[in-house]
Amino acid sequence: MNDSSEVADRSDERPRSPLDSVTAVVLTHMRPRLAGDLTRSLLEVEGLPADRVVVVVNGVGGLDDPGLESKVRMLRLPENVGPAGGFRAGMIEAFSDTSTRWAYLCEDDIGLLPLPAPRLGDLLERINARGPDRVGAVVAFGRNFTNRGAHTVNTVPPVGTPQDLAPADVSSWGATVVSRAVFDAGVVPDPDWYFGLEDFDYFLRVSAAGYEVLVDAESARRVAVQQSSAGREEALRSRRPVDVDEAWRAYYHARNSFEIARRYGDPSWHAWHLAYSVRKLQRARSGAERSAIAHGLWDGMRGRLGENPRYRRRVGEIDSFDADDASPPVK
Repeated sequence: MNDSSEVADRSDERPRSPLDSVTAVVLTHMRPRLAGDLTRSLLEVEGLPADRVVVVVNGVGGLDDPGLESKVRMLRLPENVGPAGGFRAGMIEAFSDTSTRWAYLCEDDIGLLPLPAPRLGDLLERINARGPDRVGAVVAFGRNFTNRGAHTVNTVPPVGTPQDLAPADVSSWGATVVSRAVFDAGVVPDPDWYFGLEDFDYFLRVSAAGYEVLVDAESARRVAVQQSSAGREEALRSRRPVDVDEAWRAYYHARNSFEIARRYGDPSWHAWHLAYSVRKLQRARSGAERSAIAHGLWDGMRGRLGENPRYRRRVGEIDSFDADDASPPVK
């Protein structure tokens, strides 16, 4: 055998990188700068090849750099189908590559939270060390139910947790690793939810299919402060509107909590939801928020799902400079 053949044989025996099995999905709507920053981070910090990054544009938006768009896989949907429909489309695209074992689902603003960076390679190694066969999804921060209806609390596993992976009931999308096995089992986001608790529904169905939903304890510890309302607003407010600026969000949470109760709870869940809603109405910070909650309760009791055109995003992001302290940069 000649020398070149020996070199080729040795090359074939090299262990593959865990990143060879993952395709990232960035979901964005009206946030080109945030989505651009996140996409660049996936390429430059996480080390993913450009053809392993799928950017799903939910109707309006894209990336802030046409050159970057030309490198990655752009999937433009004709209209905003919400996070459920958007991530569903992204998962279908990601797993169309038969070598993709894991999809890394990322919301376009997740880069505003102080997650470990790089994160993905280490996380996949820990998943493989645990034994990946029954792992359905690994979330960056998780929540557990409290036996008070659909109410949940943040969970932060302690240092020393095996593989820094621990069970969680549900989560928001954030930055989540999802297994091909779950996709092949037909568990994909339900677009009927459109927005609001569609992520809870997805993770509950992953569990119901017999797969583990785990929280990445290292990430959860890093972002524990940002999982309170005040901490979340502090982390996000410099780059995008926060909840007080987006009263429309309250509509979907009030409405879809009824659907969570119907699918996964019992009659007491409805009572808990109404009790929490009364508190939210009392604490609402604007008339628009109170109206959104009341409308959501009414539509939720009637079983309405999907988009309500009255309640949708108007502003996706804001300038990164502080308008009070600085002038826009000179181009």
